[in-house]
Amino acid sequence: MLARISQVGTSVGVIIPRHIAHEGGFIKGSPVNIEYTDNQIIITKPKTKREGWAVAFAKYAEEGEDTNPLPDFLDAEAESLM
Repeated sequence: MLARISQVGTSVGVIIPRHIAHEGGFIKGSPVNIEYTDNQIIITKPKTKREGWAVAFAKYAEEGEDTNPLPDFLDAEAESLM
């Protein structure tokens, strides 16, 4: 798809067609990462702080490592320390 560079203040910009913005989940005001490498401009969404956590926790649960290390009750000695 051919697009044109537009003047935006002292910078320049490219209009992203609606269908591409919608498919990528880009909305007005969304933060984006912009890189220039190998004669290409690459626009990506920034990674979220917790990206990949759901997969990691699911794997952790599959391996049986998600058990509670503390008992559901406290014995008399532990209660006396509290």
